[in-house]
Amino acid sequence: MTELLPARLFAPLALTAIAALGLLLWVLRNGDLCPGQRRRISDGLLSAWAVFGLALMLGVEAAVPVPLLWLGGLALAAGLGTVLYQARLQGKRSLPLSWHTPALVLAVLYGVWIMTITGPAALLVAGAGGCVFAHLIMVRAKHRLQAFNTLLPLAGIVFAVACLLLLLVQALFAQSSLARNGQPDMSHLIVPFTQMSAAILLGAIIWLLPLLRKEQTRPPVIAVAALLILGALTTGQGIIWQL
Repeated sequence: MTELLPARLFAPLALTAIAALGLLLWVLRNGDLCPGQRRRISDGLLSAWAVFGLALMLGVEAAVPVPLLWLGGLALAAGLGTVLYQARLQGKRSLPLSWHTPALVLAVLYGVWIMTITGPAALLVAGAGGCVFAHLIMVRAKHRLQAFNTLLPLAGIVFAVACLLLLLVQALFAQSSLARNGQPDMSHLIVPFTQMSAAILLGAIIWLLPLLRKEQTRPPVIAVAALLILGALTTGQGIIWQL
């Protein structure tokens, strides 16, 4: 079972990192941020590129196409180079967003390629994972854009639930097709669906808890929610294979 883990983690982690990068750069472009917040969020891009690099290494283990690995490697080199160069700047200074554009474009192309391999559910995976990871980075950066403490959890949970429902519909269609052909049913997917549903439900409760209790959102809470959501998406990737 463990030898399948790199292949299951590869797509969710890569899509999560890419979506988080896009969201964070959008916030940096459009958010009302002071120089300190802008620099802290910009430095947080390093975490997203680190997850992207981890996904790239898992892609090597999962034997994904070599051209895809080269594209990901170029995106990673450009992204890390930009963030590390920014780290040399003194005080609260940060690089213009145009410096991050080439790496983001390469990463998006990489993500689109993954989506063509894994199917339409990948877009929902990117939305759910990207929202929770971007929220974690923003909370760690002590952002003051309070609207995102509401918007990101709600959007991320909607994406996660939509992904679960899409996979359920695909499984039902596959089940009806197998029944017509007199082939074995897909009852073996009941356990993965139960695990995915439980992880999404628990992750959503934890993610929304500060909002419901009107408390300040703290990084450990979002980190636990992120682990549960990513665990659900990884389980969903296994379901995609079996469909």
